[in-house]
This record gives sequence, structure tokens and C-alpha cells, in this order.
Amino acid sequence: MSTGAKIGLGCGGCAGVLLILLLMAGCVAAVTSDTEADAPPPAASATTEESDVASEAEPAEEEPAEETGVTMTATHAGTVGDTIDSTTYTAIDVEVVNDSDEPVDVNPINFTAVLSDGTVVSDWADTIFADIDPIDAVTLQPGQRASGQIALVGEVDVATVEMGDILGLSDPVVAEVG
Repeated sequence: MSTGAKIGLGCGGCAGVLLILLLMAGCVAAVTSDTEADAPPPAASATTEESDVASEAEPAEEEPAEETGVTMTATHAGTVGDTIDSTTYTAIDVEVVNDSDEPVDVNPINFTAVLSDGTVVSDWADTIFADIDPIDAVTLQPGQRASGQIALVGEVDVATVEMGDILGLSDPVVAEVG
């Protein structure tokens, strides 16, 4: 068998496995969203005065992170090279913490970056050979954390990093790059 045929079979097999995983994730998401829709609405127990005091004490930006229980931090890690050629990448250190009651899937494919000019970039496929310590594809159980790096092609100014799910069914976890 030729080298090209071996590569073709390997890539086809990987694509098949990815398709199966996507279908399974879609089924799980559909089942999960149906059960959440059937849940009764929460009862309003706070008075207007109490809710005004509570809204003054907590900033609005922290509420989505508290709802999901998943937090993320991102810091600029400088520029790095490529393991094969002379391409330059911008590296971002990322840490994801699961303080929720449910497992959370973390995968480098799910990360996107928003540049300072508003451009949304997802370079995971173009940065496979970046000389970084990549964040692993893991399932974080409650109380666990994962850290690593993501990379973007070129020297770019990154404003925020977002981690969503592969199907885009839930709100992304967003972190400003410090």
C-alpha cells in the first residue's frame, strides 16, 4: 500500500471518528436541553429592595460565570516559533476551572480569540506545529482544572478568549487577556 493511501485511510478514519463523536454530542445536547425545558421555573423569593441591594453588590459581568460554574483566565505569553519552519505565533496561557456540579469538556478546537480590532479567529488547525504547551482535550470533573496554551498565527493583539462547546449550543466562557 502506498504512503498516500495510508495517509488517506488515516485521515478518513479520523474524520469518521469525529463525525461519530459529533453525532453523540448532539444527541446528548438534545436530551439535556429537553430535560431542562421541562423543569419548573424558579420561584421569585427576593423583594425589589433586596434585589436592588444584591445587584449593587455584584457586578453584572460575573453573573454568567457563576451560573455555569466554569471560569477561565487568559494571559498573553509572548510569541513563539514553529517546530517545522519559521512561522511566528502569538501564545496565550489559558486555565479553565470547573466549579460546577457537571463535567465540562475542554478541547483546543473549542477555543476562539477575539482580536483588539474585533476579528474572531480560530487558528487551531493552523497552529498544530506551534512550539507551545497545548491545553489538552479533557473532561474536567467538578473541582478540577486544566491549563495550557493556545496559539494564533502571527503577532496579533488578542482582547478576549472564548471557550464554547463543539456544537455551539451553550454560551461560551469568556476571559479577557491580561
